[in-house]
Amino acid sequence: MRLLTVTLWVLAGAALTGGAYWSFLITPESTIWSLAVSALLLLTTLFLAALTISGAIVGWRDGISTSHVRAAVVGVPAVIPAALIVALLWWLAGSATDRVTIYSGPINAWFIAAFGWDDVSWLFIGVTWLARWLTWVVAPMLAISLMAGIATAGWRALAGVAWITRALAPFQIGTATVIFAVLVAAPWVYLAPWRPGTLPATSVELIFIIAKLSVTAVLMAIGVALLIRQATSTSA
Repeated sequence: MRLLTVTLWVLAGAALTGGAYWSFLITPESTIWSLAVSALLLLTTLFLAALTISGAIVGWRDGISTSHVRAAVVGVPAVIPAALIVALLWWLAGSATDRVTIYSGPINAWFIAAFGWDDVSWLFIGVTWLARWLTWVVAPMLAISLMAGIATAGWRALAGVAWITRALAPFQIGTATVIFAVLVAAPWVYLAPWRPGTLPATSVELIFIIAKLSVTAVLMAIGVALLIRQATSTSA
């Protein structure tokens, strides 16, 4: 039951966040008032995104109820250190892949001289996938685990390592990797852009697109809900 309620919370939060962000994008910035509205919409978007994550954490812990919203709002500030962790890991992964790309020539030359290998494309592919794993699985797991730790123990959780060990426990991170690949990445990469070649360009196409994107959204929401469950689980 909690999977259902948390998934619905994630879907609702994503819809509201997306709506606020779209409003931000289409708001003109020609006057001081429109700039103020844009700033307000951007802050609203960030708040709703943080509230969605915080609410999902509380929802897994206590269930969805009337008091749940207040607890979710209280947990919103924890997104600040969590976002810093995500930004740091994204920067590290990006910097590492950039350095590997820059020095790809010398790296190839070293493998040829040391082992006689003239094709080490597997190494560069591996580095790329490792960077993606760090940015899309490890970083969110650490961030959500930290938010859960702050929600449970307060800001003193920052001084501990429980949130790190919880997020990076082998079972937790392994399961999270599978969840992300199957329920988040695969629907977005394969299902969302898919269109049968025999689909007629009529109202049937519109119905198909709506159904396809709805299924994609539900699968990804389930994936996000389960990722949050993995990052906050104390069974590690």
